[in-house]
Amino acid sequence: MQSKGFTLIELMVVLLIAALVLGAGIPALQNLSSEHQLAAAGSDFFHSVQLTRSEALRAGRRAEMRPSDGRDWQSGWEIRVGQQVVSRHPSLEMGIAVAYTNGADIVAYQPDGQPVTRGTWYFSSGTNARAVVINFLGRVRICNPIIDDQCSRAVIE
Repeated sequence: MQSKGFTLIELMVVLLIAALVLGAGIPALQNLSSEHQLAAAGSDFFHSVQLTRSEALRAGRRAEMRPSDGRDWQSGWEIRVGQQVVSRHPSLEMGIAVAYTNGADIVAYQPDGQPVTRGTWYFSSGTNARAVVINFLGRVRICNPIIDDQCSRAVIE
């Protein structure tokens, strides 16, 4: 008599191998997800700074980007030209911390596109980090301070 199926032992070995592969893969996926969320937060901030500058130039008035709650960039931010809210960004994902250099509690540009604020904003989550830097000309850039040694000197710029 010939059997057409798997034995219990074969099934248990396959399930054990699948559990080991999943157990090894899940932490890597969580780290990848955390890295993606951090990169997205830094990129969103970078593009919001660029929007702030372009709105100042377009309107011919001072434009400002401030934390939504007035204190913490993690709570999100809004861009204003005068009293008009141009854009709002929701709060960042849990686990993403934001630190900044002195005077960087607001991003502002004059009507001619010159920065009122210059500084560095550091976004971090676990061992990952991003920095958004505004230099004295108002140029904004994003970098990874962990792998880019020029980024660690961002405050001097």
